[in-house]
Amino acid sequence: MTSCILKRTMRFAGCKGKGRKRNMKIILDVMGSDKGAAELVHGAILAKREYGVSLCLVGDGDAIRAALAAHGEREGDYEIVETADTLTMEDDPLSIRRAHRDCSMATALRLLADGRGDAMVSAGNTGALFIGATGFIHCIDGVRRAALASILPFAVPVLLLDSGANAEVTPAFLSQFAVLGSYYMKEVMGVESPRVGLISNGTEAHKGTPLYREAHALLREMPDLHFVGNVEGKGVPEGACDVAVCDGFTGNILLKTAEGVSKFVMKQVSGMFSGVVGKLAGLCVLKKAKAMKKRFDVKEYGGAPFLGLRMPVIKAHGNSDANATKNAIRQAIAYAESGVIGKIEARLREKTDPV
Repeated sequence: MTSCILKRTMRFAGCKGKGRKRNMKIILDVMGSDKGAAELVHGAILAKREYGVSLCLVGDGDAIRAALAAHGEREGDYEIVETADTLTMEDDPLSIRRAHRDCSMATALRLLADGRGDAMVSAGNTGALFIGATGFIHCIDGVRRAALASILPFAVPVLLLDSGANAEVTPAFLSQFAVLGSYYMKEVMGVESPRVGLISNGTEAHKGTPLYREAHALLREMPDLHFVGNVEGKGVPEGACDVAVCDGFTGNILLKTAEGVSKFVMKQVSGMFSGVVGKLAGLCVLKKAKAMKKRFDVKEYGGAPFLGLRMPVIKAHGNSDANATKNAIRQAIAYAESGVIGKIEARLREKTDPV
């Protein structure tokens, strides 16, 4: 199932540019990540070679040119926009509007807003990217709040939103997240009728806080959603839903817990085959273990989109390596080519309710 969904995203991204109606350009903020500019530029190079996409690289010009030269790339094959300022992980997210208005992230977002690219990718400060994106790109008319949507790589991959952008929400926000996530899973990830679940402490409709009980009532009355009711935390990895809806505080904890458990399990599996005897006994399963590790690696799915914005903005993992950056660019291509934003706009125009 996991590999099938990854192949579906590749269908949208295209293979080396084949079948693409026009030359798409992705804007990449190469600063502010844990790995540094050189690693992200390498990922951009891999994406250009594999997907035939144009890249606009934003950040320290010297670092960008050095990274391109290190991989034998011609500077003229990339658009380079130089910035002198970088917003770090430790900076106040609000500083993107004040002290760091001219940082690489803010510059990349303004380029996207001005139509200089089709999508933007950043591995920098999540809070700053959310504030900057909603400020420079703005939400789709009718969308109350954009949400960060992350794929949880279980046997049945689950789109979790919000996964960290909105710590405090309203029932209307949650019902709108359900609509955004459902469209994304259908149009980008190829799930025909996405099952939407509301994260709660019990499957019964009366479970949860007043906020979640009211959200449950709203979702239950939305006939164009495949709402399956409340879903407990243990039900998410068991495939109880395709779209898991919750506030950003809860979602971020769920996301980080899933990542931690995945790493813990893989370490335990590796530890079972230590020593000479263990290594000999484990030779037959090591290949499968490596495949399983890749299968449950969130970086294989690319970045997490901010759903509800007027243009595609993708948040890559803070410690993205070159391969993860390439996958984030692939996800940006898939999102931009899917037409999801236009379909959400059309749906909101047709509806008289605020959702």
